[in-house]
Amino acid sequence: MTDPTNPAEHDGPRDPDSVIFLRSPRAQPCPLLWRSAPSVVLGAEGWEDQIRAEPDRMLVAWGGDGTLQAAARLERPCALVAAGTGNDVAADLGLPRGVAAGLQSLAESARWCALPMSKITVVCGEEHRVHPMVNAVSMGLGGAAAAKLGPFRRFGPLAYPLAAVRALASTRRFGCQGEFVRHVVVARGGRHGGGVRIGPRGARWSEELRMGRWTNWSDLLRGAVGLLFGRTVFSTRPFLGGEIVFDRRVPIEIDGEPMQADRVKVQALSPPLLLRVPHRSGPS
Repeated sequence: MTDPTNPAEHDGPRDPDSVIFLRSPRAQPCPLLWRSAPSVVLGAEGWEDQIRAEPDRMLVAWGGDGTLQAAARLERPCALVAAGTGNDVAADLGLPRGVAAGLQSLAESARWCALPMSKITVVCGEEHRVHPMVNAVSMGLGGAAAAKLGPFRRFGPLAYPLAAVRALASTRRFGCQGEFVRHVVVARGGRHGGGVRIGPRGARWSEELRMGRWTNWSDLLRGAVGLLFGRTVFSTRPFLGGEIVFDRRVPIEIDGEPMQADRVKVQALSPPLLLRVPHRSGPS
């Protein structure tokens, strides 16, 4: 598999005649220069069929990690206009963030990077659902914070810690992997939850999953401080995949999308996501 930190195939500049946007429902209006490009709103009726009807156009995910995850389900190369709340994949790979910078990057030459993906099987009662994972699955406080994120989105990088503070009152410790914890994350990327680092400084994309935990109040405080100053939050260990069982129903989130689970199963997923990365981009 291609190392996403090294160049792979190259892609030249793009224009509105060569792209199709998959836009988050919260995305701002398209600037006039790009308004002639087809645009599909994520979640609209038949959105997947609308994109498949344009096979010759490059898919551009316009939003955050959840929009990128949705684009990944279509199993075709894509670019990213990182205009979401967390933008963890963009932060981890050094992609430009914001609408203006993201659209400008489409007009520049780029390389294709292969991002490893996982398949997350979510079990909740008798229901089994399968979701692709590009970046991270968070269990416990992270899931509760994602569910309460709405009112805080306008606060940018502070949105996730503010939502986590609000979620503390309704989030209890839970049994997981033989210990009681408040928050668990399994990830391939180096960040989650609006920028909190999952691995040691400099750790980025890898085929090997990593697991980290918050187990007490001091770790939660360090997490909020770490988000502001880019410090490492979790002590991590390899997690090659398998089933994670909770002692009760727990809020979780996969790439920013909240849900509930009794247990989750994590498996490698093939093929990887091919993501367009402008040549001027680098680790942030």
